[in-house]
Amino acid sequence: MRCMPLGILRVQLRGAAMLNIRIQFAINVKKSLATFGAVIIVLSHLMATPATAAESTNFRKEFTIKEEVVSVSLNYMNVKTTKSEAKKILEGDTRYFDPQTLAFLTVYASGATMAQWKCLNTLWSEESHFNPKALNMSSKALGIAQFLPTTWANYKVTKTLSARLQIKYGLHYIKVRYGTPCTALSFHNKYGWY
Repeated sequence: MRCMPLGILRVQLRGAAMLNIRIQFAINVKKSLATFGAVIIVLSHLMATPATAAESTNFRKEFTIKEEVVSVSLNYMNVKTTKSEAKKILEGDTRYFDPQTLAFLTVYASGATMAQWKCLNTLWSEESHFNPKALNMSSKALGIAQFLPTTWANYKVTKTLSARLQIKYGLHYIKVRYGTPCTALSFHNKYGWY
């Protein structure tokens, strides 16, 4: 196969005579077709052999960061979980969990440390023993977090006996007012309330 001219370039030089210079651009068609064909074959081979499900799973397992498994002994049960497992549990049916377990799963799934959980556990155990129906007759504080009637009103939430909602509102209150459960516990230890 011979080289084919693709273009002509005319150059004019200054001087006594004008000189036309013809430059030919050529491509070796045979080599180009062979290279293009090889690229097509390689790409079609890669696209035709996708990884099997088992290979994909093994690849993900090798490069997935393993979560820390924690164990905690609560009043009514021992819990052994990871953060992602705690999130999955909370997304499901939690009506059979006691309030202390719900509080632990909620706190741990949110990314809090075990130290923060221990502070919250101490605080709410002292306040209400995790009883959503706990009522302080003198102050009229109600629930797990022992919200005063004004606290319910300030947060624009209706009083509820739902342990899950009381935990949610109680954690929000602690975050806004104290930042962390350990800070709230320190305040509680000093003043007897939080």
